[in-house]
Amino acid sequence: MPVIRLATPEDVPGLPAIERAAAELFPESDLPAALRQQVTPLEDLQRAQRERRLWVAIAPDGTPAGFALASVLGQHACLDEMDVHPAHARRGIGRALVRAVADGLRRQGLQSLHLTTFSHLPWNAPFYASLGFRRLDEADLSPALCAALAREAALGLRQRIAMRLAL
Repeated sequence: MPVIRLATPEDVPGLPAIERAAAELFPESDLPAALRQQVTPLEDLQRAQRERRLWVAIAPDGTPAGFALASVLGQHACLDEMDVHPAHARRGIGRALVRAVADGLRRQGLQSLHLTTFSHLPWNAPFYASLGFRRLDEADLSPALCAALAREAALGLRQRIAMRLAL
């Protein structure tokens, strides 16, 4: 099992390649080809690293195998991105990353962790549900989650839902 830790500046440059490789797992009907190459801007990853809200899974060879990026708004956080390189898939890395993020945010005194995800893909909503996230009804959505789902719909993403984990 890889080591999960907060990212260092040296980890950041390799993360976009992990994000692109993970995007290739999605059917084109869910993630259009034009969106597959869009990654989190390097500047955003660097800022998240400095702010201690970027975690990495380090493979035995010392390179990042996956990462998780969170943002914080008041007493709540959002899991903005979580990717595992397909070469390291199905080894519990994603589960370990999400748990590390939740533990770190819990220690900071935050109340909940939110995310948006595909409802129908097994490595999306069902995966997060197995970690204790629950699907949010429309009435439970914060303005930030409503805006995130609207942005995703405008990009052509369908079957997206919001989920919440109490910390």
